[in-house]
Amino acid sequence: MWFPGKRPHTASRKQKFFSHQINVGSEPLRKKHQNPFDAVVPHPAEAPHYHGQLNQALEYFHKRLGHSDDFFVRPFKIMGRSSALLFLSTITDNQQLEVLLRSILQHRFPSKRPRNLLHYLTDSVISNSTILYKDNLFELSEDINNGSAVLLIDGEKSALVITVKFIEHRTPDQPYIESTVRGAQVSFVENIDINIGAIRVWMATESLTIKKFKVGYRSRREVAVLYLYDVANPVVVDTILKRIESIHVDVVTQSAEIEQRISDHSWSLLPMTRVTQRIDSTIKELNQGKVLIIVDGDPNALLVPATFQDFFQTEEDYGHIFYEAMFIRYLRVISFFFALFLPALYISFVDFNPELLPKVLGIAIAKSREGVPFPATIEVMMMQVVIEILREATLRMPKQMGQTIGIVGGLVLGEAAVQAGLVSNILIIVVALCAMSVFVTPSYEFSVVLRLGSWIMIIAATLFGLYGVVLAAMWGIMELGGMKSFGVSYVDPFGGEHIMDVFIDSFIIRLPVHLMRQRTSHLHPQDGTGAVDVKELPNLHPQVEKSNRQFNDWKRRRRQP
Repeated sequence: MWFPGKRPHTASRKQKFFSHQINVGSEPLRKKHQNPFDAVVPHPAEAPHYHGQLNQALEYFHKRLGHSDDFFVRPFKIMGRSSALLFLSTITDNQQLEVLLRSILQHRFPSKRPRNLLHYLTDSVISNSTILYKDNLFELSEDINNGSAVLLIDGEKSALVITVKFIEHRTPDQPYIESTVRGAQVSFVENIDINIGAIRVWMATESLTIKKFKVGYRSRREVAVLYLYDVANPVVVDTILKRIESIHVDVVTQSAEIEQRISDHSWSLLPMTRVTQRIDSTIKELNQGKVLIIVDGDPNALLVPATFQDFFQTEEDYGHIFYEAMFIRYLRVISFFFALFLPALYISFVDFNPELLPKVLGIAIAKSREGVPFPATIEVMMMQVVIEILREATLRMPKQMGQTIGIVGGLVLGEAAVQAGLVSNILIIVVALCAMSVFVTPSYEFSVVLRLGSWIMIIAATLFGLYGVVLAAMWGIMELGGMKSFGVSYVDPFGGEHIMDVFIDSFIIRLPVHLMRQRTSHLHPQDGTGAVDVKELPNLHPQVEKSNRQFNDWKRRRRQP
């Protein structure tokens, strides 16, 4: 590695070659450690431009970046004209920089000066694949912060932005929040370009459109919006683009911050976007007309708009036959009701309305609660808190210890609580079934909704018994009916207008793949045709038919006496 912050005492051959580098992170430029520039992003028309005056441009960059020790200016001459290469040594590839500088300094320029020196450099000297012409000094400083090198030549009206970024990323691994048995086991990573490239490989169509933004005054985090321009609803796309452009914050670190700032109902308990790490699921949803939002540095992508039924479906469902897929979806719906209502119903029937229980079941519950000093409400709340503590401990513990702590802790605490007479045996079954049902839902965000929703039901049951549970459920249904995600009703396709989508693909019915010939209409796609299958399978090859006839004749002769 070269271009250090401080020059060593002994210079190697490589360091001698670059001995003219200038470290601008000197003391006069860092007086009192003050930030010499305002964090507000200027309008392109108001930002200063480069008009060929090299010294003024260097003063501008010294004010903005000179307080940092990893900012370097490499001065040299091109055909007798003063030039400078500006870069940050910590995020640029030293090898690419070395090749770039050698190609410029060792090139034999013609005796007659070219008409356009920058074009000559890009055509005959610099071999980098990505080179841009820019004259906005603020945009040039942003490019330097993003890992590019900026070449300034005195007298030229533009600068060259050369991509020499050092990309450090992990290899795509299995998704850790969406585990499946069938399907691709590849997830997004923290690098936005690799994620977009993976989507390009999986969906090689010219319809795929990518729009990029810089969000955050200081972080300047790159955000990408992907969609199929001939499928996605243009109104939804335009709404998303405008909302992202209107975000004005200092720093953006993850996609959750974007989600909370562009959602229609920021105070809602329900998620307005679907979070995914799976590339195959992303391709499926893009093809249905949804829009994808990716934030650089975050492996979690956002799919919008999201509806209630999206959180009961996975891409793995389409890898099973439709009987199995429907069975799994029904299982998720049943688990949803267990996780949301089971503890609240236990409180309602035990403390308020025991006469509604069957006689045998009521007697069994009464016997199991003999010696328990607390009412059912305190029992349930106490065990729910224990389950939440175990869940968080399992999540935060190291991976090698987390699973063991969760299983052993649950068994030991449950058995000890029953032996001590603090809770009943039946309550342990209720709480355990509720805890397991939460994670049957394939979406982690929706599992959090179930956890918090079960507490709302517990409080309603504590106050008003079974009537409170019914009233809380009615309030939740009314809230669902009035919510919209980027203009799409949250309860679609069950809202009535697009009821036929229920029979195409919903968490109740999933048709066989060869019958799913249209996209669901509640997303208002421009192209409603999803797939066109052949009506009849092609006939067998004549030789195969002949072999089948011969085999059948042979079997018939064997049966004859």
